[in-house]
Amino acid sequence: MQVDPSLIPPHYLILLLITLLAVTMGLFIAYQAYQGYRRNERRQMLFLAVGLALITVISPIISLAISAVALQFRLELIVYTFYSPLVSNTIKIIGIGFIIYSLSLRGRS
Repeated sequence: MQVDPSLIPPHYLILLLITLLAVTMGLFIAYQAYQGYRRNERRQMLFLAVGLALITVISPIISLAISAVALQFRLELIVYTFYSPLVSNTIKIIGIGFIIYSLSLRGRS
């Protein structure tokens, strides 16, 4: 089963491009935080990098993957309206938890 690209409305392609741009920017920020961890060996930066990656990279990629699979296999609407946001928001909550934890760490941990 393949999806004919000519059948995809242009506004969805714009959404895909914007999402991929946001993921790329998020990946850059998470990488910079990871580099800060490697440079200073501070656990705060590692947890910050993981949190940022979860929020800005993993969550949108998972949403895109769920949408692609649902489209490919013609799954029910509940996949788009319930399961995809549920998984995406759960990942975001975990990422925010990592960021909060990184901000609460003190000193050289």
